[in-house]
Amino acid sequence: MERIKAVFCFDENLTRPVQVAAASLVDSCVRESLHCEIHCVCTGQAGNVESDLRQVVAARDSASTLMMHCIENPYADSYKVRGISAGTYLRLALPELLPETDKILYMDADILVRGSLRELWETPMSGKAVAAVRGAVNLPDKWEWNRQRDYWHLLEGQRGNYFNAGVTLLNLSEIRRRDLKKTWDELARQKLYYQDQDILNITCRGAVSYLPLKYNRLAYMPEEEYHKFVEEGLCTQEEFVQAMEAPAIIHYAGDKPWKRYDTNLGSLWWSYVNGNANLRGLFDEKKARRYHGPSLACRAVRKVKRILGGEE
Repeated sequence: MERIKAVFCFDENLTRPVQVAAASLVDSCVRESLHCEIHCVCTGQAGNVESDLRQVVAARDSASTLMMHCIENPYADSYKVRGISAGTYLRLALPELLPETDKILYMDADILVRGSLRELWETPMSGKAVAAVRGAVNLPDKWEWNRQRDYWHLLEGQRGNYFNAGVTLLNLSEIRRRDLKKTWDELARQKLYYQDQDILNITCRGAVSYLPLKYNRLAYMPEEEYHKFVEEGLCTQEEFVQAMEAPAIIHYAGDKPWKRYDTNLGSLWWSYVNGNANLRGLFDEKKARRYHGPSLACRAVRKVKRILGGEE
């Protein structure tokens, strides 16, 4: 029986979106005659979602399983920025938390699976710590903007190979062999703008297998912005077309569709939610339709903070 092992890490802020992510994962696997072994690593306050998650999984595939790991967040005091809580660091606990697991697919809770993940799961990982998709940070303007950061020298030489960590295939056995968690815990005490994503990029350099864009299509990036990936040699034209026309995973980094209906590709997320009876009542669609992003004043304050390097 073929089975994909996947993990979601979250706190109490994402107990509803993670149900959508898990449902879309199982639906995708069922279409491919695959089953899922889903691990949810969450804070104690988020543990009350267990019953709902079990119903979501069981309604789609009785052979798929759900395992809950409610823990006290060892990274609760780590750096928080851009409205992202310390819950994002929970993935750093996986090598020790899942000692019997050699390989697992990590996904942020703000994703929607729309295509097959079979080839992603079967990615060769010998000698590699992670497999992931190159991120927008590699683009020239974004890379130059980030070079002002005191720690960015740790990423020199990584331009063109910096990955977005929202979808990562983790080779936990290789990570343990390299004893990376010790370094992860040390870096988690530092003020890194992209938080655990920076940590993974710093420590896994040279041990990354790069995936096609379709496995982590960032919703906030319009098509014309994504075409710069082709121009910069970050992907092929074919990979670009696949990601634009048939993304396997949409990642709603930035604006969330459950908060802002008109976010890019948000209609796909809402169509999936509204098409599933056990998800439909989780979110306030009318409220999401009324919200059109932060006010001009809030945007101005954020811009000043970015310019002055004064992020929280």
